[in-house]
Amino acid sequence: MSAVDGGATRIDGTWDLTWRPGLAPPQSGALTLIRDGDSLKVRIEGPAGTVTGDGAVDGRHLSWTVDEGMGPGPAHFEADVEGDLLLGHIEMGAGTFKDEASVEGVRVGSGARVPFREGSVAVAETLTASGVEYIFGYSGGMAASLERSLIAEGIKDMAARSELSAAWMSYGYNRVKRRAASATLMWCVGSMHASPVVYAAKLDSTPLVFMLMENAASWDLRDPLQDGTELYSVFKPVSKYIKRVVDGEDLPLAVRQAVLAASTGKFGPAVLDLTHNAMHHRTTVKTEELTLPDPPAASEASVRRTLELIEGAERPVILAGAGVHLADAAGELRRFVDATGIPVVSSGPGGRGVLPDDHPLYAGDMSGWGYFGTGTKVAEEADLWIAVGFSFSQTATLSWSLAKPDKVVHVDIEQSQLGRIFQPTLGVVADAKAFLGQLNGHLPASGPKRRKHADEARTAQIAQAKDSYTEMLRSYVGADPIMPAAIGQILADEVPAETIFVNDEGFPVPGMVFREEKYPSGSAAPLGFHYASMGSSLPVAIGAKLAAPDRLVVSVGGDGGFYYSSGELSVLAEHNLKVVSIVVNNGGLYGGHRGRAHGGPGSAPFTHWTNFPETDYTAVAKGMGVPGERVEKADELAPAIRRAVAADGPYFIEVMAAASSMHLFLAGGPDPDPKTSRKAGHGDRFVDGSWPN
Repeated sequence: MSAVDGGATRIDGTWDLTWRPGLAPPQSGALTLIRDGDSLKVRIEGPAGTVTGDGAVDGRHLSWTVDEGMGPGPAHFEADVEGDLLLGHIEMGAGTFKDEASVEGVRVGSGARVPFREGSVAVAETLTASGVEYIFGYSGGMAASLERSLIAEGIKDMAARSELSAAWMSYGYNRVKRRAASATLMWCVGSMHASPVVYAAKLDSTPLVFMLMENAASWDLRDPLQDGTELYSVFKPVSKYIKRVVDGEDLPLAVRQAVLAASTGKFGPAVLDLTHNAMHHRTTVKTEELTLPDPPAASEASVRRTLELIEGAERPVILAGAGVHLADAAGELRRFVDATGIPVVSSGPGGRGVLPDDHPLYAGDMSGWGYFGTGTKVAEEADLWIAVGFSFSQTATLSWSLAKPDKVVHVDIEQSQLGRIFQPTLGVVADAKAFLGQLNGHLPASGPKRRKHADEARTAQIAQAKDSYTEMLRSYVGADPIMPAAIGQILADEVPAETIFVNDEGFPVPGMVFREEKYPSGSAAPLGFHYASMGSSLPVAIGAKLAAPDRLVVSVGGDGGFYYSSGELSVLAEHNLKVVSIVVNNGGLYGGHRGRAHGGPGSAPFTHWTNFPETDYTAVAKGMGVPGERVEKADELAPAIRRAVAADGPYFIEVMAAASSMHLFLAGGPDPDPKTSRKAGHGDRFVDGSWPN
């Protein structure tokens, strides 16, 4: 391979030179070498100008030093010439500070290519090839050993004000994209701050690629500063996929597998526990474009059996959960419902919005979470449930105490969900969109039987309940003190179509109604419900806005949650992100206060740990560069929201409100004439009366 002159390695000429500092983006320049026997003259034209130096030649090995221009103090190069490649390293520094960078040179005009790249370069390349569009992070420690290559790769990025918020932003971005289209990066000591989001992603089935950087693995036994060696064991129980990488050779596969695991099957968190030294290892493993596989469809036998059960039922009901949203299956669901006349009951906050609220066959939420008051009644009167992407959680079933029909078809992308709590008549492993599409494919063959299950009396009952419920919601508008339900009603009137709402703790915005005119395809919340964490609303809204830049995003949360993530207002100001942030100020943790009020004799004092000191949150927002206003009277609310919608950038509204800022059991009990002994749902302590007892 080597070209030689008279038996000597050819050195003279111009080389395209790249050097990679340990914690800074790669640098490049033109290297000119002139050999005179065993001596060497060097000129480097780089980002900081032209520097020169002298060196020596020993066969294929070169060494030279430049005194200034490459950084603080002299820079010493060691390299070997291999044909048209020059490979080595550079040591830079002054005093006690030293840094080392790899050096790669290619002879100009040769067409040669370096046969490897550093681990950090491979990570950045593979993230791009796997469809990762954004990096959310918080700088610190040796995280810069990967940051430098992410910058060079050109991946868009955003720095949050905490590791926790950075992870929530990635969560929101991916939830809107329905795949791991973003990732996080943070230093080991801060990664535990973000661990609740990793756990939330597992419980909420949200794709998340969580990258954390550790010290060099060679320090593992030496008690290093900010030791991260136990982080693997900490994150493993809350991860879908986890890999600790100490050797950079297979980094392309580790990154690829993480994105694949997070984005397929039952979505979840994939954790890459990266060591600093792996970022500087050389790898020749090829980076390939990642094409996600098609999600699984049901077997033809399962589809036929489902249709047979539907044909044999008198009062079938579709139970739609968050899996319908995650599979982007709302369109297929609507097509099937419109064709068959089968009503839909959602799983509560997780499945809310699978159809517009005013769709005549949307009966409302199941259990006591509240909308329209007919969902549980319709579900309990059914003789067949077709549960699609529905997990039968505690809150959706009042601790599994609702009346369940003898026949249940349960469809889920995760096989282990089927039969987990009770034995369904038919368990179907399938993606919600694929399964509903398969059912729709059989609709033309059913001819005049298509509307067999349309029930005018039941539809009229649903419509009457909705009218009554909506009238009750409207009664809050204009009343002082301001109730959260009034906020949702005014938002429903004032915001543009397809506005994305993010509500703290994963609950739907109180009083919000997703009407057909603005939400013909329903509405998918970017925040899941199973983990229901306070303080997530604003950073999740930021991630959602970046994922859907053409849609208005509104964050609605309580004053308790605002204390967690108020710093992210400065992110809105820094990037001029059009997110409307509404904080409902009721002076503390109203849910805890109310729970203690219902606790009976001997319960904790109502105000213990639940009341906050008076704070001017609007002043806080303005201090961070976000314009806003405080609303104290009901007649001020609609004009404030209109000003927020019309603003060119972010806007903040503090609403002085009464009662809970998160949710209201506005519909009362789920069924005035219950068939079973109702249980509390969230907070219930006993299994007596629960399925399958």
